[in-house]
Amino acid sequence: MKAGYRLIIVDRAGVLVSEFQLTEQALSKPEAFVAAIKQTIEDVEEGEP
Repeated sequence: MKAGYRLIIVDRAGVLVSEFQLTEQALSKPEAFVAAIKQTIEDVEEGEP
């Protein structure tokens, strides 16, 4: 397993939506990482009733 952190995103019901591995490589490109998180959040919001 790579060293680093994991960011886990769940919806209000506690259902896993997405998981990101935070490694040095991911953190070296913060714009791409933030864009991926924003897209995941938008996808979740669009799917909510």
